[in-house]
Amino acid sequence: MQRITGLVGSVLRVAASPPILLMVTKVYIPVLFPLTFLIAVGSLALDRLFGFGPLLPEPLNLAVAAAALLLGLVVVGISYAELVTKGEGSPSPTAGRTLKLVRTGIYALCRNPSVHGKLLGVLAVGFVINSFSFCCILVPLLLTGSLVEKVVRQEPQLVAIFGEEYEAYRREVPLFIPWKIFRR
Repeated sequence: MQRITGLVGSVLRVAASPPILLMVTKVYIPVLFPLTFLIAVGSLALDRLFGFGPLLPEPLNLAVAAAALLLGLVVVGISYAELVTKGEGSPSPTAGRTLKLVRTGIYALCRNPSVHGKLLGVLAVGFVINSFSFCCILVPLLLTGSLVEKVVRQEPQLVAIFGEEYEAYRREVPLFIPWKIFRR
């Protein structure tokens, strides 16, 4: 219990830290939140166009949305807490990058654990609006685009910054799917 309390305290401290608040104000609020709203509106139009019904019966969709959002916040919180505390920086180059490569904790399972949390958070929106198009068409496309961006743009930057240490990490730890948890 003490370990969980410490983790929660660490996540909350990091959430209120200047690097995270700067990232939220520079990236999330002006870009990601409005983009999610536009995707939601577009997905409802696609549902009507293709005749897709609700994804889940109501109010189950709201319970699934709440669970997805909560789990997503936990994963993003842990990911960001590790980057700020162990990486001594910010999860976003926009708010100042990490100074040290984080290879332990959640980052020992996959190189992009925060993507899992963000994916769950975005899916929560899809479950709230109960849109098949949002959850089953648009979100997989966005996930693919995000992972391609990480490989094409972010990974070369990380190699340039951390060199062989990142190359070794990349050879040992998968990009997105944490295969190690299935081998235990």
